[in-house]
Amino acid sequence: MRVLAINPGSTSTKLALLEADEKGVTTLETHTERHSPKPTLAADLEARRGLVRERAAAWLPFAAIAARGGLLGPVPAGVYVVDEEMAQLLLAAPYGAHPANLAAPLALELARTYDLPAFVVDPPTTDEMEPVARISGAAGIPRRSRIHALNLRYVARKAAAAVGGEFAGTPMVGAHLGGGSSVARFCRGRMVDANDALLGEGPFSPNRTGTVPVYGVIEKTAALGPERARELFGRNSGFKGLLGSDDLLALERRLGEAEVKLVVDAYVLQVAKYMLGMAAATRPRTFFITGGVARFDYVVREISKRLEWAAPVAVWPGEFEMEALAEGVFRALSGVEEPLRIREVSHGNAGL
Repeated sequence: MRVLAINPGSTSTKLALLEADEKGVTTLETHTERHSPKPTLAADLEARRGLVRERAAAWLPFAAIAARGGLLGPVPAGVYVVDEEMAQLLLAAPYGAHPANLAAPLALELARTYDLPAFVVDPPTTDEMEPVARISGAAGIPRRSRIHALNLRYVARKAAAAVGGEFAGTPMVGAHLGGGSSVARFCRGRMVDANDALLGEGPFSPNRTGTVPVYGVIEKTAALGPERARELFGRNSGFKGLLGSDDLLALERRLGEAEVKLVVDAYVLQVAKYMLGMAAATRPRTFFITGGVARFDYVVREISKRLEWAAPVAVWPGEFEMEALAEGVFRALSGVEEPLRIREVSHGNAGL
C-alpha cells in the first residue's frame, strides 16, 4: 500500500512516499522544502499548497494520504479520518496555531482531487491520562498531555517487540528528546501519564524551559507580560537560554567546556528523574529513548546509567513520524484498527 505523508513544520514541509504492508514500512521517496514564517495560518497554507500538489502529482499512484496531526484538542490516540470538520477546526486553531495544523487541510484537498482517503494518526494533543495523573497542585490548572505522541507510540510498539512483549501488555516509559522533551508511561497500550512538552512541564529542551520554579514564572510574567513571557519560556529558554545555542550537535563538541558540561549534565539528570518518576506507578519492563537528541552519545549514555538499575534501556535515534503515519494508515485500511472521526470524541477529557 503506497501512502503519501505530509508533515509541515515551523520552517519546512516534509513529504514522503512510503510503502506499508504487514512486515513494516519502506520509504520510497522524500522531499523537504524550507519556508519562511508567515503571519497567519491561511497565508502559510497558501505558501505550501503548490509544493504539496506538485509532489503528489509526481508521485502518483498512491492509495491514501497521511497527515501529521495538528492541535486538535485533547483526543484519544488513534487514526482519524480527515474531513471538513477537522480541517476547519485546525484552521480556526482554538487549541493553538501551529504549522502542523495545515497538514489535514492540505491532505483534504488532495483527497478530493484524487478521490482517496486521508487520515491523521496520533496527533500531538493525544491525551489518555488517568484521572489521578491529571491532578496538579493548583485548582483549575490540570496537567495536560501535549507530546510527540506519533513517534512515541510508533517506537513503543518496536520497544515492546524487542523485549518479546505485545504493545498492549508491556508496561514501559519512553522519552522523545528533540525540540521538545516528551515523556510518557505506557500501560495497556495507552499513554496513561505524560507531560506537556509544548509549554508546561518535564525536562528542559533545546529552547523550552520544561518544569521551572513557580516563583520565577510569576516574576518573569509580571516583568515581561504574558506574551513576552510565553516567548521566553517556549522559544528562548533551555539550552538556548542557558548557553546561547540550541544546536546540540555543536554543544556536544564543546563538552570540554565546564559550563557546557554542567548544563548538559543537568539536562541528563532532569530526563532521568522524569522518566524514573513516571515509573513510580508501574515498574516498566523497558525504558526507551528516541528523537534527535538520541544521537547525542554522551547524553544517551549518561541517562541510561541512571535508568538501568530499574529496567533495560533501548535507544531508537531519530524521528519516525513519516513511517508512523504510513503504518497507521495501513492499520486503518487493512481493518486492524477502526478509524475515528473528530466529532466522535469528547474534547473535555479526551473521551476517557
